[in-house]
Amino acid sequence: MFPSGMKRGRTLMNPIPSGKVPTPKRRIVACAPLFLAVAMELILLPATQAQIASHTDPVAKILNDWFAEGSAAGLNGIVYENRDDAHSMFDHPNYPQLEFFHPSPEEAAKYPVKGPAIAVRPTPTFSNSSMSAPADKGGSLPRLTYYCENSGLNFLGGQYLHNNLSFYPEHQDHDEGFNGRAGWGDLYPTNTPYLLISQGSSFTDKPFLQAFIRATAAFKPEVQSGLIKTRLLMPTLQSLFRQTYGPVKTEADYLTGKAHPVVFEGSKIDEERFVRRAHGMTVAAIPPIVLLEVVKESQAQPGKDYFEERKEVTEKIADSPCVISRVFRSSAFAHEMTVTARKTGDLMNRLLDFKWVLLQGDPARVQIKPSPTGEEAQISVAWHPMMHPEGGINTHRVDIGVFAYNGVTWSAPSFITFYMLPNEARFYSQDGRLEEICYEAGNPDLGLPELTDLRWLSFGRTLSTTSGGLPNLLLRQNLPVASVKALKKIADDLADAQGAWRKLDSDKERKADADKALAKLKEQLASKLRQPVREGGQSLWKSVETAVSTIADDPTLYAAMQDQIRELARVSSKPNAANEVLNATQRLVSFLIFEKTSKDGVALRYAPQKLTQGERYQLRQLHLTVLSEAILPEFLERKTTPAFADPRFTSTKDWRDVYRYNKNNECTGWTRISGGKESEFDADGRLLPEGRKGPSVAVTYVRDTASNKLKFVAP
Repeated sequence: MFPSGMKRGRTLMNPIPSGKVPTPKRRIVACAPLFLAVAMELILLPATQAQIASHTDPVAKILNDWFAEGSAAGLNGIVYENRDDAHSMFDHPNYPQLEFFHPSPEEAAKYPVKGPAIAVRPTPTFSNSSMSAPADKGGSLPRLTYYCENSGLNFLGGQYLHNNLSFYPEHQDHDEGFNGRAGWGDLYPTNTPYLLISQGSSFTDKPFLQAFIRATAAFKPEVQSGLIKTRLLMPTLQSLFRQTYGPVKTEADYLTGKAHPVVFEGSKIDEERFVRRAHGMTVAAIPPIVLLEVVKESQAQPGKDYFEERKEVTEKIADSPCVISRVFRSSAFAHEMTVTARKTGDLMNRLLDFKWVLLQGDPARVQIKPSPTGEEAQISVAWHPMMHPEGGINTHRVDIGVFAYNGVTWSAPSFITFYMLPNEARFYSQDGRLEEICYEAGNPDLGLPELTDLRWLSFGRTLSTTSGGLPNLLLRQNLPVASVKALKKIADDLADAQGAWRKLDSDKERKADADKALAKLKEQLASKLRQPVREGGQSLWKSVETAVSTIADDPTLYAAMQDQIRELARVSSKPNAANEVLNATQRLVSFLIFEKTSKDGVALRYAPQKLTQGERYQLRQLHLTVLSEAILPEFLERKTTPAFADPRFTSTKDWRDVYRYNKNNECTGWTRISGGKESEFDADGRLLPEGRKGPSVAVTYVRDTASNKLKFVAP
């Protein structure tokens, strides 16, 4: 039976491309005769070893029992390759059938033996490398090596479609936080089924290796043989793993983002369920593989829609067999694309149903219109501000999954992804017109401490006093009285526990006891901060977040209180506070939001009610700096640098583009504001040096060697 609400679609069987990789025989031929050959042939590989695993855990026992009765294929002919110099070595000696890869002398002499996978191996191979660069220096191996360019993603596609799968930790590329404070958020520009990324750092990849290797051993001999012959081993494993991943309880769950995060949690692996699903699979139940191609799409114009020095910079990250990946660069409201999955393959040449699903993104900003057969879809994705998915972390990526159903099982996902540059802020009118793009967006972080941070206790005590000057005044004006009382009560309730911990911590002989006491204290603090202020209301910490955000949103905060703020910055516990506040203020002078009234004094150029969205945004950025550096320096901790964006995707541009429209709502160009000056451009991106009614000239974009920022140059 086909799932309810879906229409049957016609599938054309075509050879499956494997990607542009330097290996022979790059095609998978998926056809009915091949299925018959596999189904009729029961291949029993010679049992050179009597057991799959020498472990004694329940899953190992099940595998060995299946192998002994002949219903599990085992690991003969399966290879493991370690690529981190045994740093995170899989315990392959406990899998006596598993072959350990040793590079040939020629390969070892010519290519690195450590780091990301460099070749598509001719035999089924699982590899891992628990290595990474810092997040702001290239990041994890998937982002550093593959995810930012067409050749990298096509190489991964070649691995995936040649029975190769690699495992890497995310390290610093997928953690809650901003600009390196606590973490960097989700830095991955795309999502793929081509590899497996584990949450965490060294050794977090090994549980996934074990689960995938054990599931491979669990396949029936004829199924494993068929998967290897058709080069569908890894797509099938990805389908089964995601269907049995912890949060996935139903078929409906599988068609949501729960099953397809960019990074997977080791604690959510359900190894036994995964292994049993693999063992229960028949040849007839081998899932299809979805292959994607772009039919047509909108094209952003360099020099008009986006601005870069290098001509090779486009919206395209990659067109690969199972992943289409784009960077949103256009000044148009939406990126539009038509994608076909007509080359999707199924071993039995069955009619397929297709499902195109928004896995991550704002449904109000994404339109997906499948064709009547489901093989093709028209996709429209509008620009997204930073997102915080439920249960997830800060991200700038939209993920669309494409699935095929053959009447028995769902395929692994293929992806269409759109990445919004984190250092761009865009502002639209209610009718969808683009009002402004800021190309050096600020860090959105408020800087609140983690819920386990003991600074919350000091904060609660300080709030309870009637003194405190401007900081207390602002907070008491914006925090509910009930929240102030609740914070004071937490500080009082935990005072004895905090004192006991300090006493233990002062005794070097009782470090273990001190650590336990601190852990308990932090747990109690976090639990109390998560409690609602009033029944059914927001949590206590959320009420503080709301208050701080409300203060930052007041457009008059700095202009009205600048003398007091500068004095607070001067005496701040943060040694560079005065400079940080000054620099943030000068930025708004440069952007023509403030005007100078004296050496240090500034005033708003426009009345608060006449400020645009973009101007209010810039004022908020200033106020976030003021709050963390001067007003609440002991409580808030925030990086004042602009929002981090991978420099491989964009250059630094310190300007605002404010768009103009005629009475027919047609864009006539924009005003570029930078360095305290305005430059006029027409709708084609040509400079108007004599004003909007004068002649236009073409400009070129070059990188300034002194500032490393992009600038435009007229003839």
